[in-house]
Amino acid sequence: MWRSFFESMYLLSYLIPVPKWRRYFRRVKLFDYHNKLHALYKRFPNLRKKHMRLAKGGGSLAFIFDEKTVYKVRKYCDRDNSAERFMYEKRITDAIAPIVPVRVPHIDIITAGEFLFYKTEFIPGRVLIDLPLGQIRQHREKIGRQLGDTIYALFHAKLPELDDLRAIRAADVNTDPNDFGLTHGDMCSNIIVNPTTMDVTGIIDWEYANFTSLKREFIGIFRVRRKMRKTDISTEAMWQYYARLRQDKNL
Repeated sequence: MWRSFFESMYLLSYLIPVPKWRRYFRRVKLFDYHNKLHALYKRFPNLRKKHMRLAKGGGSLAFIFDEKTVYKVRKYCDRDNSAERFMYEKRITDAIAPIVPVRVPHIDIITAGEFLFYKTEFIPGRVLIDLPLGQIRQHREKIGRQLGDTIYALFHAKLPELDDLRAIRAADVNTDPNDFGLTHGDMCSNIIVNPTTMDVTGIIDWEYANFTSLKREFIGIFRVRRKMRKTDISTEAMWQYYARLRQDKNL
């Protein structure tokens, strides 16, 4: 859908009579989509153009080829520090991949033309929020349990390679030291599920992960989308988290 929209709008932009306005529209309103895609094709000539689809997130575009490889690029490369953001996300995912029970992206940072991308494998499945509300609610306990286990593993992980981030955040936030751990912070639209089994297969987009209060994680499951607030998944995840906590304390 997004690919058709952007390509249609790019063609329509030829109707803009003033060249500088046309360039502005393409660069700002279409996020320089055409040039970014062209840079990818030039850098990787074996990419199959007919087998590409586009996903659009809050701050990024993701070019997905053959449901196997994802190239993610910031929408406004000239306005934010893409290298710093991508390196941060790579650092987080490299650290947590061995300890969470779901897949997270393995990130390689590449350049194509003037643009910086991160390349990762495509995690099979559907974004949870894109499924019908009834289907999500029917499986909310199962999804909530898996998310609760993931949140527990993440929040209580001993990750010495991230100790400097922990120290910086501990100095910046005023929170109970017993309620302070690593969180994703923005799960709402980033939960990938198998639409047949409704198992959580992965969690993507870790750019907002940080050390903070546990409350932020549970709020992050529903804070962006009204639809997620109707699923009760956050409540199920919270029950599972505290069940795991009680279990570990009794060992």
